[in-house]
Amino acid sequence: YSSKGGFYWAGAYVTDAYLLVGTDDGDTGCTSSSSALLCLDPKTGAELDWIGGLCGDIRCSVAKYGDRFFFTSKGGYFYSISMTTAADGSARIDHDSLKTVALSNGTDTAQSPAMSTCTPVVYNHRAYIGVSGTGQFKAYTGHNLTVIDLDRWRIAYKLRTQGYAQTSGLLTTVYEENNGYVYVYFFDNYTPGT
Repeated sequence: YSSKGGFYWAGAYVTDAYLLVGTDDGDTGCTSSSSALLCLDPKTGAELDWIGGLCGDIRCSVAKYGDRFFFTSKGGYFYSISMTTAADGSARIDHDSLKTVALSNGTDTAQSPAMSTCTPVVYNHRAYIGVSGTGQFKAYTGHNLTVIDLDRWRIAYKLRTQGYAQTSGLLTTVYEENNGYVYVYFFDNYTPGT
């Protein structure tokens, strides 16, 4: 399968019936509304469905929680969709299910969008992602870890970071029984990394 913007850092969610993967937007900037989430046949690569008009490159893997799928974009958005399966077993994206949350880095301008290349870590109705500040490789320019409340479909809170956490977090529940908290670990892309 070929796409105008191609694929860069994009990881897929795969079942026997379908594969979901995001594309780059095919533009030199990162806020063009020309990227897409593709639904492909995992055996042949044939396109089963797609949803386009998404803002910015999709450079994360697609994560699943419950009956919804989650991903981020360099255009500054957190997205979610659900799938439908027909009686014949064919899968389609439920286009009416598309939900978005605009991410924030303090300026939220087209010149300095709140980029995210972070695969969402989803647990207990919350999603955890890294968001870029205004200076991608400058310290404390709005970089943050964002926690999204999936029930209320909004940002619950943000934690300021020195650098941009571009990678996915790692969540552990090992302490949850003792203190009620889960811990999510991220690396930031700044020297020295933390």
